Amino acid sequence: MKLMKYRQALLMNLLAIFGFSIICGCSGLGAKKIERPQVPSDFPFPVVWLQPKKKAVRINELTQRELWGLVMVKKWNEGDRFIGTGMDMDTGKVYLNYPNVVYVKWEDTQLPDGTITKYVSEISGADSTIRDQVSEGILPPGVLVLDMKDMDASGIDPYEYLSD
Repeated sequence: MKLMKYRQALLMNLLAIFGFSIICGCSGLGAKKIERPQVPSDFPFPVVWLQPKKKAVRINELTQRELWGLVMVKKWNEGDRFIGTGMDMDTGKVYLNYPNVVYVKWEDTQLPDGTITKYVSEISGADSTIRDQVSEGILPPGVLVLDMKDMDASGIDPYEYLSD
C-alpha cells in the first residue's frame, strides 16, 4: 500500500513539472485530471506550484501541499475570504480560518479544593492576540469560540472537493 501511494505521489510530482495535476486513488473516481486554477491577483497566500521546489521536502508532503493549495485557490475563486488555513497531514483535511473565530479544545483539571474546572488545552484560528485572550479566559466582543470537535467536521477533503 505504501509503495502504491509513493508511486502516485511520484507521478503527481513528475506531472507537476508540466503544469498540471492528477489526483489518483479517489474513491470511485479513478485517476482524474485537475487543471491548476488561475491564481487571482488578490490571493494573499503562497501557492506551492508557484514556489521553487525545496529539495528537503518529501514527495508525499509536496503532494499534500499541492492539494492544500488547490483547495485554497478554488475556495478563494468561489468568493470565500478566509484569513488562513491549516492542513492535518494525517487525515489530509484542509481547515479554513476566519476572522474572529477560534477553535478550542477543552480539558478538565482538578483544583486543590477538589473542584473540577475546564481550561483551554489547544487553540487555533483567528489571530494570536485573540487566541491569547481566549486562552486567558477573556472573550473579546464579537469573537465566536467553537469546540475543536466541530472543527473536525468542517475539514475539507481535497479529493472530494476538487472532484466536483
